[in-house]
Amino acid sequence: MIVGIGIDIVSVKRIKDTYERFGDRFIKKVFPEGIDYCFKKRKGELHGCIAARFALKEATIKALSQVGIQVGFKDVSVLGGGRRIKLKLRKEIEGKELLFSISHEREFAVAVVNVVKREFHP
Repeated sequence: MIVGIGIDIVSVKRIKDTYERFGDRFIKKVFPEGIDYCFKKRKGELHGCIAARFALKEATIKALSQVGIQVGFKDVSVLGGGRRIKLKLRKEIEGKELLFSISHEREFAVAVVNVVKREFHP
């Protein structure tokens, strides 16, 4: 059963401008877990990749807040890439799991996260 939903949309240009202004300081502050996958992509996709992961963090925070779980930006880690992207939380969310999807194109990146309550049937 879905008990929380979070969605976020991010301007790729805003992320590009921020990255060009602050460089690695921005990356280290927002993604202390690293985002090596984005830097291995084609040059034109770098900022979209970063924006999608930024949106995923925001959507996760929104979804978890709906079920009374408060986490901060640094509590949410986005690991891997492609079809193997994973979310890691510093906080346990007992009895629940997160289902998510991200996407980006030239101008925008989007992420949606569902908090699903696990149902146990004896």
